[in-house]
Amino acid sequence: MKRIVWIVIPIVLVVFVLTRFTQSDDGYEAELSTYWADKHDFFKTSQGSPFVQKAVEYKEVEVFPFDPSFKVSAKLERFTKREMVTIGNSDGSSTNYLKFATATFKVGEKKQALLILKALGFGNQYLTAFGDETSGDSTYGGGRYLDLEIGKSDKITIDFNKAYNPYCAYFADFTCPLPPIENLLTVSIEAGEKVYPY
Repeated sequence: MKRIVWIVIPIVLVVFVLTRFTQSDDGYEAELSTYWADKHDFFKTSQGSPFVQKAVEYKEVEVFPFDPSFKVSAKLERFTKREMVTIGNSDGSSTNYLKFATATFKVGEKKQALLILKALGFGNQYLTAFGDETSGDSTYGGGRYLDLEIGKSDKITIDFNKAYNPYCAYFADFTCPLPPIENLLTVSIEAGEKVYPY
């Protein structure tokens, strides 16, 4: 009887763990699906959309298949001294930003880092423009952006599945900050939005 119990318990545990992870994956995919559906809806209908403002039909930009491996945990190292940096823009102009922190993480086995900048006069708005090995090929050549939730912890989550194109990827008359050299990643980030082909 004891032998039967010891056989059954591991099977129950395996089923429980597999079910839990499957549910977690399903929940994550649902979250990402909602995230992109909301973005597409904004571009199609909102008065803040560049497509609506220009009366141009928006065709949904393709995104990479969702990949949990591109949702990474990063260590945040804040700058202790106030230091400014000048970032080039897509129209040839430049803008000054405050260096806020460096986020270090791994994609696969490769260590990577992102310089996080703070926009002056815009509260807690951060610039996290980045380029990677897909830039100019399957993704926009001018880089993509991320929205990060930054609190008091020295750990943050970076989800590249939510990487999106700046407005200048759609219309050349928009001015967009370009990624600083520190944010040119040495890996292919096959996650988030692809290049807009229309």
